Amino acid sequence: MRKIQILLLLILSQIAYSQVKNTDELYKKAKKLDSLIFDIGFNTCDLSHYDSIISDDLEFYHDKGGITSGKAAFTASIKNNICGGPNKVKRELVPSSMKIYPLYNNNVLYAFIQEGEHEFAELSNGKWIKGSLAKFTILWILDGKSWKMKRVLSYDHHL
Repeated sequence: MRKIQILLLLILSQIAYSQVKNTDELYKKAKKLDSLIFDIGFNTCDLSHYDSIISDDLEFYHDKGGITSGKAAFTASIKNNICGGPNKVKRELVPSSMKIYPLYNNNVLYAFIQEGEHEFAELSNGKWIKGSLAKFTILWILDGKSWKMKRVLSYDHHL
């Protein structure tokens, strides 16, 4: 009987700490943060809120572009290459690809992992031309009462 109780407890703990549903408040928060980074920041070049949602010691790993270390370098990269470069690029989250995995310490939420797929397009002669499809993983850390993007992996870029 004791073995069954332990097994049941292990199963229930895995369910409690696995991927959250898209109706969960944490999922909605992640969707909003994703929109702030990409829809508003990356796509419209409004980077004014980056300071409040990007960790000073951000690490961004890209399978084609290498490593970007720090908030200032990341923000400058978006500003100079996406917003100020000759080729405008936009990013769209692939519908239904986003998954959120909460991370707890002593039953207290301290971070979450966001993963999904995103598509990119380039503006050419006034038209958006489909570009690469890629996977991403982002570690968001709760810093006081604010969520900060801390570690990013962007990989498996292909047409």
